[in-house]
Amino acid sequence: MTPHDSSTPPDVRLSVLDTGLIECADFALFSPNAGPAVRRDMSVRSYLVVHPRGTLVWDTGIADAIADLPDGQRIAEPIVFKVPRTLRSQLDELGVDPGTVDYLGLSHLHVDHVGNLDLFPNATVLLQEAEYAAGFGPDAEALTLIPETYAALNRDHVRAISGDHDLFGDGTVVLTALPGHTPGHQGLLVTLPDAGPILLATDIAYSAEDYAVSAVRPSNTDLEASRRSLEKAHALERERGATVWLHHDRAAQAAVRTAPSFYR
Repeated sequence: MTPHDSSTPPDVRLSVLDTGLIECADFALFSPNAGPAVRRDMSVRSYLVVHPRGTLVWDTGIADAIADLPDGQRIAEPIVFKVPRTLRSQLDELGVDPGTVDYLGLSHLHVDHVGNLDLFPNATVLLQEAEYAAGFGPDAEALTLIPETYAALNRDHVRAISGDHDLFGDGTVVLTALPGHTPGHQGLLVTLPDAGPILLATDIAYSAEDYAVSAVRPSNTDLEASRRSLEKAHALERERGATVWLHHDRAAQAAVRTAPSFYR
């Protein structure tokens, strides 16, 4: 492999994949500022990063199999999962064979982020050490993780990392530790030639309103770590000019172009 010339910004591209819809009849489960019985539908996203030194899929969304259920799948009394477009069909549209994807990054192990792990049998899985320990430890369910939902994860392919990690060594794709929602929750900071830095902040907040005031969801596993992670994201906005994308804010995500469009 030819070493990267640091004087020339690499041609990095980011595609946004629409990997599900969460219909929620009680948004207070997710937002500390929501009133009682407020209905709010939430977006689910996965991402494809194409770098000269490899491809990365970030999160795998809700299971494609749910696309075959016209009414979706009720996973709790106020919550229904739906899949209008499968992850596999979107990768096919982009000409990406899941079997050739180099890296699979997981923000954390909640069910709506690990739905299609079996599509990527050859990828190196990038997971924070704290999330791996929680997900495969004796207290997984107490830490809001359900092992059967990520049973397809090939543990032999996991590369456990600790803290921030520059994947390609050039500062363009940096796994960014944002713990608190779960023990090893992480985001992805992608710096693009034209669009600049974008922080895929995943579940540090479920709405732009909550993020703006650094409101912490009470059922996160570590409230103080959650506050620090929110401040870290805000600091990246102030100091790096990063654009912060919240995974589940459907209204905010409406302005984000999905595949086959891409950002560079």
